[in-house]
Amino acid sequence: TEEADEFREAACRLVHKSGVRFEEIAGLKETTTEIQAAFALSLAKAPAGVDIPQMHSLLFYGPPGCGKTLLAAAVSNGLDATFFSVKVSDLLSRYFGDSPKMVQALYDEARSRGNSVIFLDEFDALATSRSGTDSSADRRLLVSLLTELDGLKEKDGGAQVLTIAATNRPWDLDDAILSRFEKTVYIPLPDADARRRMLELHLTEKGYQVEISDEELIRQTNGLSGREISHLCKLMIKQMMQEANPNLAALAGKGRAAMESYFIRVEPLTLQHLHHARHQIQPRTTPEAIELFRRWANDGGC
Repeated sequence: TEEADEFREAACRLVHKSGVRFEEIAGLKETTTEIQAAFALSLAKAPAGVDIPQMHSLLFYGPPGCGKTLLAAAVSNGLDATFFSVKVSDLLSRYFGDSPKMVQALYDEARSRGNSVIFLDEFDALATSRSGTDSSADRRLLVSLLTELDGLKEKDGGAQVLTIAATNRPWDLDDAILSRFEKTVYIPLPDADARRRMLELHLTEKGYQVEISDEELIRQTNGLSGREISHLCKLMIKQMMQEANPNLAALAGKGRAAMESYFIRVEPLTLQHLHHARHQIQPRTTPEAIELFRRWANDGGC
């Protein structure tokens, strides 16, 4: 029907090209190894008559900005799969009243493309502990999603559709929802080794000379998420560029030819640049929040 075609077209617009590889993700080595092994097991050829269980659903949880989206993108790339990136809040706001039809169209489109990964970001925007205060639209969308999760193993065909949901608040999800996910994966704040690798990716591997000790960089980035470390590096570079090229604004007034003929000066990044940038960043994840994740995991959440 025309309406069904409209929703399928909307589902197609959720496809994102993923070029992220597992080796490009700093840290999370144990997590990525475990996920890769699970997929290798489900995709490799099984002996005749042996039914190897396949992974159909994962829940990523952890502080914001720690790589849940990147890891989901790497999974899709590793599977050579189509990557559908979906914000649950968008499903509710853009398709209010029609969100179940959108979910059905999304999964139908994913199955039609063979191997697919459906990434449901901000999952807690929908699947909160059901206290009777959620709207009828929320409930219809939730029922539709849970039906797809429950029914994937019974769907016919060789299409491998993996659902990855992500949340910063796993304790808001009720047991009925959590039970639909075959595995929950904690994506923590980056440890020292991961932070060192992130700094290399954002600074030295992009051609910048760094006159700051590794120990100081690691100390100053403790407690920051991957997203905050990326922002820190951009602020350091911006400050250095402004100091090394103080006349850029005046140059802009001389026209395009003058700007295109100018060679940008690049100087080493120093401790002063680091301090300047660090003072502008307030970590979003508090020690209390980390304790909440630890307590939830210890209480059997994962």
